[in-house]
Amino acid sequence: MSTLSVDNIIEKTTGAGVQIPGHVVQFQQQMITLNTGSISSGTMVDLPNVYVDITPKNANNIIVFETNFHAAVTGTNSYARFRVVDANNSDTQWSSGTYIGATGYKVPDSWLEVVIRTTNPAGTTNAMRLQLQALVTADNLDWAWSGGDRRICSAMEIAQ
Repeated sequence: MSTLSVDNIIEKTTGAGVQIPGHVVQFQQQMITLNTGSISSGTMVDLPNVYVDITPKNANNIIVFETNFHAAVTGTNSYARFRVVDANNSDTQWSSGTYIGATGYKVPDSWLEVVIRTTNPAGTTNAMRLQLQALVTADNLDWAWSGGDRRICSAMEIAQ
């Protein structure tokens, strides 16, 4: 077995970072304070303040987007769906598939923990604002039952 001991690693190209496949290149996070809110839109709308800014080092790297919050859907046959868009790129859908999560179906007026975790290739090296959006099929999607709830929204870039 060989051992490599170094005191300093210097990137070849300034700002490119050191890319080791499968390792974290960067981690960005935003602490969010969720105030109570509600939507009743059948089309995707931004969840206020549930976003994170990241500038990928390599377009082929994978980004893992994560957040969580409490939410409730009113109505017995209503549910909410979620996706992630790049708000810096005309709200182009960034998450793969049509939706990346759901909550509330057949559990009316119950506060549930919504965990969002999705991954996708960065697709760019331009600055991105990964914004969580939601729609509700009928009635309302309410969030943050205790105003002032603090959570994080994060993006982790992993070298490929």
